[in-house]
Amino acid sequence: MKRYFNTNKPPWRSLSLSLIMSPMKRTTLIFIIAAIVILAGAYVIRVRNDMTDFGVCYQAGERIVHGETLYRPSDGHLQHKYSPPSALFFSAFTLFPYEWAKLIWYILEFVFLWGVFSLSIKMLPSPGKNAGMLCFLTFLIMLKFLAREVELGQVNIFIILTLTLMLSFLLRKKETAAGLFWGVSLFFKPYALAFLPYFLIKKRFKPAAVGVAFFIAGLAVPSLFYGLRGNLLVLKEWPTTLSSSTRPLLAVYDNSSLYAFLFKNLPAYWGQPGVAIAFVLLFLLLGLLLLWMIKSGQAPGLVHSPEVLESAFLFIMIPLFSPLGWYYNYLYSLLAMMLIVSAFKKFPLSLKVILIINFVMISTSLVELWGKTLFHFYTQHSLVVINFLVVLFGLFYLRLKKIA
Repeated sequence: MKRYFNTNKPPWRSLSLSLIMSPMKRTTLIFIIAAIVILAGAYVIRVRNDMTDFGVCYQAGERIVHGETLYRPSDGHLQHKYSPPSALFFSAFTLFPYEWAKLIWYILEFVFLWGVFSLSIKMLPSPGKNAGMLCFLTFLIMLKFLAREVELGQVNIFIILTLTLMLSFLLRKKETAAGLFWGVSLFFKPYALAFLPYFLIKKRFKPAAVGVAFFIAGLAVPSLFYGLRGNLLVLKEWPTTLSSSTRPLLAVYDNSSLYAFLFKNLPAYWGQPGVAIAFVLLFLLLGLLLLWMIKSGQAPGLVHSPEVLESAFLFIMIPLFSPLGWYYNYLYSLLAMMLIVSAFKKFPLSLKVILIINFVMISTSLVELWGKTLFHFYTQHSLVVINFLVVLFGLFYLRLKKIA
């Protein structure tokens, strides 16, 4: 009888030989090892000394399990601003000492990021043959925002993952699961409320209903620690904390929302209704543009999976129209960047040049590269808003030409 396998060779030896023999596998292994070394070095040298925002969430997790109030003015700028159920999520990390919890969250953020890239690649209408290069280019463009997100220990990557999962289930017609993930994201930040009118316009009532019901039910869970009456008091404190802590930060240096852009660049209307009017008009303009894109994407057979581009558009609307749209919030544009990069060959030459310049500006806008004077001007005037208005135009072009 012919033997196909040498049973005397241990499995690990066969694996090592295959890696040696395959240049692709060898390159992948080298890349993984290099990435681990770089990420470990970044954590030891810089990240572990900060992670301020994760520290706030960790503290909230400690407070809720002891039945203590989450929202304290004495915390100053570092007040917990998420819903009480979010503190339950972070209470799991309090099972570990704080330093170990930081490391676990740091690792998880890259696991979440891997999930976002993996899901997004599968949803693209024309990902091309080299998905690895597409992910790498998108990663380079967004690296500045990702680095700041990780340094602070923020929760945005996790929210992006939940919304990407929501979109993935929507495309597969699994609306209950989509609604559940949409509801989960609302426990952390209200950003995903941008999808509520979208669901209604698209007549996707089930995910909207499931998400709202799940969110409301989740608000009752902290009663296990506070009691019913105590939970109601904490829930009342939550919106009060949000409103009182937001107003003083609208015009701060690194707020990069559309409102901050208008506020900073129209000094003659500082504190006047003109800024609010301009903000509302731009909101309506982009809203009408999105509505047109939705309607045009409904034509049968013209656009495959139109929800992908429409969701990418909404993702960018989140940091643009959030009152406090910090620079790292533009991480929400990951899907939009992947769409544009994957379809880059289909843009006309003039628009290709504009997009390349725009991507270079986004990725290189660092004080170490631009110098203090130019970087300060760029940041102080929230000019990143212009960069992402260009990205929105790129998405508009893709829908106009029925590419995505």
